[in-house]
Amino acid sequence: MRKILAAMALIALAGCTTSGLEKGQPAYAGESDKTPKQLAQCLGPKWQAYNSSTSSIETETGYRIAASADLSGVVALAVIEKANAGSTVRVFLPMDWSATSGWKDAAKDCI
Repeated sequence: MRKILAAMALIALAGCTTSGLEKGQPAYAGESDKTPKQLAQCLGPKWQAYNSSTSSIETETGYRIAASADLSGVVALAVIEKANAGSTVRVFLPMDWSATSGWKDAAKDCI
């Protein structure tokens, strides 16, 4: 029973962390001529190389890619959305410092 409650608490915490990340300024924002699907197919595997817990979810307007850690919740979030001539990507990080450049660099590489 305790394991179930702990799992539910972690899921709730991850959801709160994700929405909290999006309220701030993105650590990186860019535009691409690629479709949201093409951008997500490029970015997803790159992030998964950094963190095996990375997951991708298709939304009505594009994709959300999130990397998480067991105790801290979401450590990186990419929101990819359809734009007029392609797509936009915004990368949100809990803290933007030099050790987090890999998340942003991967997004830049996919643009």
